[in-house]
Order: sequence, then C-alpha cells, then structure tokens
Amino acid sequence: MANLILTAIGWQSRVRNRLGVDDAYLTEADIAQPDIISVAEANIIEQVPDYATLTGSKRTWLEAATVCECAALLCPSMAARLPASEQGPHFTREVAVDWDKKRQELEAERDSYIGKIVGLVAVPHFGLSQ
Repeated sequence: MANLILTAIGWQSRVRNRLGVDDAYLTEADIAQPDIISVAEANIIEQVPDYATLTGSKRTWLEAATVCECAALLCPSMAARLPASEQGPHFTREVAVDWDKKRQELEAERDSYIGKIVGLVAVPHFGLSQ
C-alpha cells in the first residue's frame, strides 16, 4: 500500500533521525512495515481528516506529526535493537535511553503539530515524577 502522507523519497531517514539511530539498528524495511507506517498515517488521518487538502506550513506540520507518530510506534522495540553498551579499545560506556520517556516526548511533539494544524492551543501535559 502506498503512503498517504509521507510520500517523498527518504522519509524513513526522517524517522531514524527522530530516534537518533542509524540504519544498522533500524532499517528502511523495518520502518516501512504496515504496522508502523500504515498505522501511523491512519492515526494521524483520524485526527486530521482533511489531510489531503493541506498545503504550506500545515502540510509541513502534518508530515512532522506523522514522522513523530512513526517514531513513537517504534520506541517499544528500540531497546531490543540497540546494544546495552559500547566498547572500544580504551573505553566502555553504557548506552541508556529511556524509550518510554522518548515515546512520550514524541507523542507530545506530535500533538503539538496536530494542534497547529487544527487550530488548538497547546496545553502542557502534567505527569508524576519519581
């Protein structure tokens, strides 16, 4: 099935960039799976039904929201894709990314973009800190 929102060549690299990983850990084929891109686009289209008529800045925000949604859908699998530590000849370091927190940040950013499209005022989300 052809993409409805992210139609430009290289859209997969936009998703990888949002997650901060390279193609060794997240391939284009993984991102292009229907349960990622098709679900992400369907989620955005549900919130912005007139997506096909958008132009200019609103189209840019629509694409950015879709990239964030794709990245958020990939977050639960990222811990298994990335190594827990990096090691070189003179160093070892832990690679610790809180993927649940990253997912929440991406969802908040997605909501901000959608708010710009539909004309809603962004309200900060409150959460419980530990």
